[in-house]
Amino acid sequence: MRGWALVLALFLTLPAGVALAHGGGTPQLTNADAGPYWVSAWTQPDPLRVGEAHVTVAVSEPANTRGDVREAGPPVLDATVQVTFAPLDGDGETLTVAATHAEAVNKLLYEADLNVPQTGRWQVTVSVAGPEGAGDASFDVQVAPPAPFNWTRVGGLGLVALVGVWVALKYRDKKWKTKSHQRTQENSA
Repeated sequence: MRGWALVLALFLTLPAGVALAHGGGTPQLTNADAGPYWVSAWTQPDPLRVGEAHVTVAVSEPANTRGDVREAGPPVLDATVQVTFAPLDGDGETLTVAATHAEAVNKLLYEADLNVPQTGRWQVTVSVAGPEGAGDASFDVQVAPPAPFNWTRVGGLGLVALVGVWVALKYRDKKWKTKSHQRTQENSA
């Protein structure tokens, strides 16, 4: 019972960004041309919101194209990858971050985290420079307002706390009954 309570507690207490922010996400580019490379990109969360955004990028050599199918070639692991967010609605600061393998769970991918300061449409440009040359690929995203307060998580944490208190009281009660039973046996002997 305690094992399941611990798993539930960890699941409910980890921020969603931590749990989800390594690889995957919403596909934004799939084998798009970026100079001599093909680039695929995914964003998290879905939808992107004001606050932390995560971008995962795959860089590959081009491979065969058959009809509408573009299958990526070998991954390019020694490129320099930058991700730039430029606001398309009104004024705002352009944000540029390096995407690296450092925090990536899958070392074939490049990952970047940044803090998006405002809502609206943003153009995201993935810039790649490597041994074969350089190139860019872009896509537009809509950034929504910050997420509302998560009452479900608060309720889940409260439930986990209640289960934890119940388990502790049961364990303490069982331990007390065992010691009381031992004392009774010692006194009667």
